[in-house]
Amino acid sequence: MREKNLNFNKQKILKFFQDKKYLKISKISKSILKAFANDKEIYKIIIYSEINQKNIDKALVVSEKLLLLKDDAETNYIHGNVLKLKNKFEEAIIFYKKAIELKHDFFEAYNNLASSQKKIGLINEAIQNYNNSIKIKENNLEAYFNLGNLLYDEKKFDEALTSYEKVIEINREFPKSYFLIAQIKSVQGKFEEAKNYFLKAIEKDKFLSEAYVHYVNTRKIKEDDSIIKVLEELLEIEGLDNKLIQNFCYALSKIYFDIDKIEPGFKLLKKAKVAYTALNNYSITEEKNHFIKVKQYFLSNKFPKSDFNNTFKKNPIFIIGMPRSGTSLIEQIVSTHSKVYGAGELTILPKIIHNSIWDKNTNPQELLNFVREEYLSKISKLNTNKEFIIDKMPFNFFYVGFILNSIPEAKIIHMHRNPMAICWSNYKANFFDNIGMDYAHKLETIGEFYVIYNETMKFWNEIYPNSLIEVDYDNFVMDYVSGSKSIIKDIGLNWEDKILKFHENNRAVETNSLLQVRDQVYQNSSKNWKKYEKYLIPVMEILKNNNIKF
Repeated sequence: MREKNLNFNKQKILKFFQDKKYLKISKISKSILKAFANDKEIYKIIIYSEINQKNIDKALVVSEKLLLLKDDAETNYIHGNVLKLKNKFEEAIIFYKKAIELKHDFFEAYNNLASSQKKIGLINEAIQNYNNSIKIKENNLEAYFNLGNLLYDEKKFDEALTSYEKVIEINREFPKSYFLIAQIKSVQGKFEEAKNYFLKAIEKDKFLSEAYVHYVNTRKIKEDDSIIKVLEELLEIEGLDNKLIQNFCYALSKIYFDIDKIEPGFKLLKKAKVAYTALNNYSITEEKNHFIKVKQYFLSNKFPKSDFNNTFKKNPIFIIGMPRSGTSLIEQIVSTHSKVYGAGELTILPKIIHNSIWDKNTNPQELLNFVREEYLSKISKLNTNKEFIIDKMPFNFFYVGFILNSIPEAKIIHMHRNPMAICWSNYKANFFDNIGMDYAHKLETIGEFYVIYNETMKFWNEIYPNSLIEVDYDNFVMDYVSGSKSIIKDIGLNWEDKILKFHENNRAVETNSLLQVRDQVYQNSSKNWKKYEKYLIPVMEILKNNNIKF
């Protein structure tokens, strides 16, 4: 009778699982395990149910018990998966490798092993193991897609393209691959090819909202574009989540600005920003405090003059300033030089400064040595043999003092532009997925952030006068030939006539300016904000109150 009762209960549990009653299973999991202490299938059901309910700690306890019960390939794989969800990637790797030892053709374990290796920066190993997974299962869509994402992150765009194309070959209804192919085509400046892939992605999934955003950002939309009606109808749907509202509103607002429907465009842009800020808590206080700490550190410490030996043979060129101040244009121009590699917006320096615990480091020389060695060693590993490396992370303006003292051979180009042109451009840009750009979704915080930037640059110029290559964007575009020659000379390079054909430079460009840098220099763009002046009063008041002219 007892055995029959247990069998009945097991069927009941299986039925709960089939009916996706994961919460119910979670609530009675202890009783279930007590009754079925040696049943691997029951353990797996409970682990999956706890994961579904985001009870990862509970899932981990159960997976550890399952491993003690049966130490086979599958249980090692399951335990690795739970550890991976806990972000314990090093530990997860151990169990994925054990699973592969026990089952050599375990393609899922190879795939998840690679994903964990990617997370801790073991890029070559991750690539190898994605390929191992593919060798075992030829039409391995997940491994191809994950490999494509890794290669994309590593800026190996042609190889990533091959992986995404393989995904489509396996499943022609996979919208995200069409979208990512379109992204790569855009980065490479192939906008017409990108257009077709964006539209294909939308055709496969009309709610793939990021496809609309990037489609409208890679062209000036005309009034007869069918995408307008599609977006207008989508925004009439009740119950859209905030992410969809954000992206659909942004895309349609950009279209309305393109066709001079300014008032509805601004209303939709504001709605997009409100949808974003509803999901993200942001305070400008952290940036204010960061500047104060940097300023105090440089006022209270003396930095010794050091004669460094550049064993890495790489010379950085930093381009700093507010986002949308012309940094992408200058990178495109300078990187057209035969000796210069444009690496884009590298996150290397901010991470190094953070890891240095600079504000607690009482030995300035030790700090400088650390920053120098770490930075130069990392840029030396970039995929280029060129001597000069452009790092176009705008926010490096916070770290000018660190650069000048630790990498004195570096050149720093500081871009400045009409403050209102910058603030408006920050507000209207698609910065939803950009790290460090949370300030750009409210007019007030944009104004306050500009003040922080302005004060930071005034401070650096006071303690390190005449140390930067200063470029005024508005003056530069009026005579970009003379301006370009002056910058190249200040860097210490010889002039090359091909620099004037910078728009033909086929390097990959990932920033919001990817369309503009493929075009000729556009004059008077800094006056465009005036069309929207009545909507920008909060920014104007903050700038005026801080004596910033525009």
